[in-house]
Amino acid sequence: MLVFALYFYSFYFQQWYLIRHEAYKVNLASSLYFAGLLIGNIFFGPLSDRLGRKPVYMSGLFFDVIFGYVTAFAPSYESFAMSRFIVGIMNGGMSLVSFVLTQEYVGKSYWALNKLTFAVGIAIYAFLDYYIREWRSLHL
Repeated sequence: MLVFALYFYSFYFQQWYLIRHEAYKVNLASSLYFAGLLIGNIFFGPLSDRLGRKPVYMSGLFFDVIFGYVTAFAPSYESFAMSRFIVGIMNGGMSLVSFVLTQEYVGKSYWALNKLTFAVGIAIYAFLDYYIREWRSLHL
């Protein structure tokens, strides 16, 4: 995993020349994503209570896909960072809404299954991450 992290960061440095005084932008992109997760978790819950879980989830999924493509084809660092922020908002909100929506559809005896599928999904993504080395392809 350390090898992949070094490859990932070195690719950012090479592509957008994020060296010396601009090296902070590599960590800033990750911080913006996680700030987006926080905002999505805060706002999507009340929004789904007012508008309904399924419409909020489907619209979030739509914008997640759109801005995922924007991230994959970002021509500059600024567009990459902003699209990652928006993807973070959508991912944070959708994860919350999908968790609650799943809990409403199944009984209490299956609640652990939801957590299991989330963990399996992360493991599959890590597996894909290991074999897809080019970050733009991984975003697609």
